[in-house]
Parts: sequence; structure tokens; C-alpha cells
Amino acid sequence: RKPGGRLEVIQLTEAMDSMLEKAGVDELIAVTGPSQLMKAEQNIYNIVFHELIRQVSVDCMERGQLLSKLRSLHLAEQRPLGWSKFIEAVPCCFSELYEIRERDCRVTKEAEKAQEELAAAMREAQANANLLEQYRELYELQRRRLEEQVLAVARERDIWSSAACDLALKDLRDLADLQEETEQFKGILGHVGSEIEHLEESSKEKLQLVKFPAYYIYYDIFMLMNSSLFSYLISTSFPLQPRGGPAFVGTVSLMLFFQMLKEDTQLYTGEANIAKTESLKSAARIQKHWTELGETVLSRHRDLTGALLPQHAALEEINQRACELYQQYNTRISGNNGTVIFLTDLVRSMEDWLFKAQKLTRGSGMHETELQAFYHMIPSWLAQVDALMSIIGSSQLHKAKNDMEPHCP
Repeated sequence: RKPGGRLEVIQLTEAMDSMLEKAGVDELIAVTGPSQLMKAEQNIYNIVFHELIRQVSVDCMERGQLLSKLRSLHLAEQRPLGWSKFIEAVPCCFSELYEIRERDCRVTKEAEKAQEELAAAMREAQANANLLEQYRELYELQRRRLEEQVLAVARERDIWSSAACDLALKDLRDLADLQEETEQFKGILGHVGSEIEHLEESSKEKLQLVKFPAYYIYYDIFMLMNSSLFSYLISTSFPLQPRGGPAFVGTVSLMLFFQMLKEDTQLYTGEANIAKTESLKSAARIQKHWTELGETVLSRHRDLTGALLPQHAALEEINQRACELYQQYNTRISGNNGTVIFLTDLVRSMEDWLFKAQKLTRGSGMHETELQAFYHMIPSWLAQVDALMSIIGSSQLHKAKNDMEPHCP
């Protein structure tokens, strides 16, 4: 193809610039030095000269041959110059080579150091990975252990919750029974106590009534024995007290109260005493049962050390006081506080003399010795009445030690 003249030259110039730019002449100088730059440029220049000679030879062969010859002569002349430049460039090349070798050694050492550091980092990373794996396994083991503990605690909680619920229900039932038995115990003891107090008040009133006719008779006999008619009546054997006189009325009243006291002695041995004793025994059985029930309830509940609660001591104290109260009531019901003994002695003493005093009711009178003995017996009766009134309602056993322990049935 025939060249297009100026346009081909411009394109060839741009191609040469492009090849120089692609060859990276500036970068090649910074990396490999001037020798590599000259070789690269020479190759590009040879390509451009060959293209230029070809284009000139197409238009005029002789001109192209002339241009090729001139290039050959120019290269021949440049060889000695190039050798001298080569000689001059050798030290520079050695210097560049030394720098390259130093740089290679430095880079090699840095690479080896980096490799060692990388290997150490890899070993540390592997160790950390192994440690992390161990931690993970330990965490999994601990997690499974904690999960098992949580499940065990949950099961134990359910068991304790169910047991606590059952225990609470059982305690509620037992406490309801305990409350009911306590009310029964209070009711029975209250009824027995009211009966005992009523009996004791009635006995005291009767004894108090006995004293009035006794004092009346005592005073009347005293006045009779100190009167001027006493010697005359004795000498004529006239009845000392006719029927319908003051002493007669006092004797009749005293006999009526004597019958009341005699009936009171039956209250400590008859059916009334048995009924109160059975009621008291029933209260004692209830008290024993609710004491056992209370101990059962309290034994289910202990403190953290396993010791019994303070309420257990309170229950024992209540039981002790209930036993003492039972013993006191039993003593008062049975009359073992001395009431039966004193009342029986009083009734027996009065029975003998009141039989003789009945002569007054028949109008037969009494002899002097009998009247004087009867007169001196009345203060003894009054003293017995006062002693009997002082012990009625007492809870102490007659002739018993005060420190005697109460006995529960």
C-alpha cells in the first residue's frame, strides 16, 4: 500500500509515542536502571525505522535503499561510541546491581522475618483456636450441667411445692380439728367449773345459815343457865325448855340445815359426783388428744438447724397448766381438799347431839349434864363450820405437800 504522506507520518509518530508510553520508560528507569531503558528504546526505534524505510521504499526504492544504507552506516559509527558508553555504564550497572542485591537481601530478610512473624501468628492463632475450642467445649459442658441442675431444681421445686401444699392442707385439717377440740375442752371445763362453783357457793350459804340457829341456841342456853329459875327447874326436874320456846325453834332450824349438810355429803360420793368426774375425764381425754395433735403439727415444722420451734415449749406449758387445772378441779369435785372429811365429821358430831336435842321437840327436856355438854359442843361446831368454809373452793389436797406434781389421767 502506498503511504498517504503526512497523515501516515503523524500516525507513525503517534504509534511510536504510544509504544514508548506502553513500554513504561519512566517506570523502567525507576526499577531496572538506564540499561534496560536503552534496550527498550532501541527496540522501539528499530521498529519505527523499519516502518519509515518501508514507507519511503514504496514511494521510491532508491530513496529507501539510501535511507537504509545511511541507518546501517550510522549504526556502524555508533558501535564504538556505544562500547565506550558501555564501559562507562559498567560501574553504574555494578552499583545498580549491588543496590539491587542489597535490596534483595533486605527484602529477603524482611520476608523471612514476616514469614516467621506470620508463622508465630499462625501458631498463636492455632493455639487461640484450640483454647477457644476448649472454652467452647467447657461452656457446652457447663451449659448442659446447668440445664440439668435447672431441671433438677425445677423437679425439686415441684416436689417441694406439692409436699408443701399437702402439708398445708393437712395442717389446715389438723388445726380445724384442734380448734374444734379446744372449743369442746373449754365448753366442758366451763360447764364443770360453773357446777363446781355453784355447789361450793351453795355449801357456803348452807354453812352460813347453820351458824345463825347455832348462835341462837347457844345464846338462849347461856341465858337459861344464868337465870334464877335454872336451880329451881333442876330441883323439880321440870323440862328445861318447853315446846314452842326460842331454843325449840332454833333446834328445829338447826335440824333442817343438818339434813341439808347431810345431803351435801352425798354430792361428793353420789351420781352427781360421778357425772362431774366423767365430764372431767372426757375433758382430759380431749386435752390429751389435742396435745398429741398439736405435737404432731409442730413436729412437721422445724427451723434450719432441725430444732423444734418455740411453740413446742408453749404447747408443753399449756399441757402442764391443763393438767394442773384438771387436778385442781378433780380435787374440788372429789372433796379431797378436806371438804369431805370436815363435812363428814361435822355431820357425825351434829347427828349425835341433835338426836338428843329432839327431846325438846317432844317436850321431855334435857338434864343438866346433857344441856351443859350440848352448850359446850356448839362452839366446836361453829369452829368446824368456819374451817369448812375456809377450805371450800381450795385446790390443795388435804394433808398433801404443796410441791406435789399434778397427775393427768
